[in-house]
Amino acid sequence: MKIRWPHYIGIFLLSLALLFLGLAWTRVFPGGPVTVNWNTTRQTIDGFGGSVTGYTGEFTAAQADRFFSPDTGLGLSLLRIRAIADTIDLDCWCVANTTPYTCVLGSHSQIVTGDLQIAKLAAERGTRLFASPWSPPARMKTSGKYCGSGSIIGNSANYFEYAANLASFNLLLKANGLSIDALSIQNEPNASDEHYDTCTWTAQQIHDFIPYLSNALKSAGFGGVKIAVPEQSTWRFQLMEASMADPAVAADVGLILGHAYGVKSPSSVPSINGLHVWQSEVGGFSGYDGGMKDALTWGQFIHNYMNVGANAWMYWSLDCGPAYFNHDNNMCLTDQKENVAKRAYVLGQYAKFVRPGWQRVDLTNRGPLLVTAYKGPENKFAIVAINKNRWAVSNQSFVLNGVMSQSSPVTPWMTSASASLAEQPTIALSSNGTIITYTIPANSVVTFQGQGD
Repeated sequence: MKIRWPHYIGIFLLSLALLFLGLAWTRVFPGGPVTVNWNTTRQTIDGFGGSVTGYTGEFTAAQADRFFSPDTGLGLSLLRIRAIADTIDLDCWCVANTTPYTCVLGSHSQIVTGDLQIAKLAAERGTRLFASPWSPPARMKTSGKYCGSGSIIGNSANYFEYAANLASFNLLLKANGLSIDALSIQNEPNASDEHYDTCTWTAQQIHDFIPYLSNALKSAGFGGVKIAVPEQSTWRFQLMEASMADPAVAADVGLILGHAYGVKSPSSVPSINGLHVWQSEVGGFSGYDGGMKDALTWGQFIHNYMNVGANAWMYWSLDCGPAYFNHDNNMCLTDQKENVAKRAYVLGQYAKFVRPGWQRVDLTNRGPLLVTAYKGPENKFAIVAINKNRWAVSNQSFVLNGVMSQSSPVTPWMTSASASLAEQPTIALSSNGTIITYTIPANSVVTFQGQGD
């Protein structure tokens, strides 16, 4: 029998290569040190959250705890609600998107009943509210339709009436024991769609409308509500340029909003007059995926926006339920049977621990992880580490520079394929309370919760 050595050598080498690759995917790699520079602070964090628009069913206290409780849930600290700036029943139907539907009416505005109920449950758990309108009344649009495309017809009469309607939304909320911190002028003023309530604006129209809204809010007793602009869909801000170039108008702007669709890695946030910048909406249009691979994508989104200075980050919708527009896609933090997606828990890895008023602190990172660090009152801190790799990072060190934690252990919390915002055994710090050492599992997010001395 003649032995074909090249043939067998080829098979042998191929087997070795496959064995090496298999080991590589499961290998544990060491990570370079991450140094947290305690005394070098960056932006103040206003919160993490999501939106609620068009809910017609009952939302239970248990569901509210799951999303908003910082003790037993995700700890979402911001909730965006939809203001309907008229009392027409057809507008309520458009927002609710299903039957039966009901809205709670004010004098010149309304809100879907389920949205109001969720807002109350969220506020009871310490979550702050802000509002966005999706469209002016139909009579103020070129299309003549509330539920559809069209542009605002910009004139003083429309601006005056629309501003008064939006201001009245605050009265409606006050009558129900609620208040908002901020009010957007328009959700996605660059978007036009026949299938839901949209309205396009020019930069000049936004500039011209802001003084009307400012005066209306002050006249109604809500001068403390921040006016937010421009809330465009793809992390662009040119529609606020005319407003911010005019000092008299810019003085009435209190907050900058933008959406993150199509922009996973922003290069910067607008730096204008010291205004805070919120990423106020993003989601996924692809088929539903509640797994860890999808969750890590959103973890990288959050990391990137925090790393360039965003003060808040929000997902689109909370609980999909039977909502028509969010059927079987990744636009919510749950599926339509209320199963919580892993991306929700990754959002909770930030929201539960990095509370409003905390500050991001600078760090140096020489390893393969995505890491941001934050400090709060009483020397509390949170370090969020994302490992997108298919291998664990062993004995990763986090060095605290400028603070020590000798008397308090650190608690890791983890989300992975097998863990969902799960508390892990506490660990002690070494080197006089300045070094955390921990192995970060593959495809996971770990938040270290601690307190300095």
